[in-house]
Amino acid sequence: MDYKRIKLDLDTEEIIRSIYDCSEYWESRSDEYPFFTLGKSAYLDGKTESYYRDSIWLNDIMLEHFSELYESVIVTLQEELGEPIELAHDLALPGFHIFPTSPKFLTIAGNWHQDYPHTTLGLGDVDPLAFTVAIKLPKSGGGMDYIDEFHQPQHLQYNEKDLILHDGLTVHRIAGIKEYVPDEHRITFQGHIIRRNNILEAFW
Repeated sequence: MDYKRIKLDLDTEEIIRSIYDCSEYWESRSDEYPFFTLGKSAYLDGKTESYYRDSIWLNDIMLEHFSELYESVIVTLQEELGEPIELAHDLALPGFHIFPTSPKFLTIAGNWHQDYPHTTLGLGDVDPLAFTVAIKLPKSGGGMDYIDEFHQPQHLQYNEKDLILHDGLTVHRIAGIKEYVPDEHRITFQGHIIRRNNILEAFW
């Protein structure tokens, strides 16, 4: 997997407080284990009426509570890619994965997949990218598993405040945890980039 790792200057404790201030807007995404999102997501919600309808008001809440995070991420991506990037306000803005720790994550991980939200939403396929920012990780760590060019599973370890930028097309999944400790959380900020009308836009 080709990727870039970039350290951000973030107040993650303030971000976490804001995430919990918005807990009424968390959306449960599984009946089998604790998994929530804050913000709509094309890969979970699809090209549906609820994706577009709920993104309108959720985007306002996200911008109100996380404007500094959006600015830091967008500026960093612009510097890395060498051109302007805009938030796609007609789509869901980048949002959060929230996993309270559970013993189940010792034996299960995310589903293997490739990222095609741009296809789901009919945005074209020019310059797709994906990014993750680790906001909070369990003490035993967290990261991404992926399949390398030799068809072997590999692990990419996350560090808090790191932005990981990749094309999203390498088969990958959310890694499981190595040790269960009650009351820990794995929180990441997630987003995608696509070129639309010759402009790079960030969405989820």
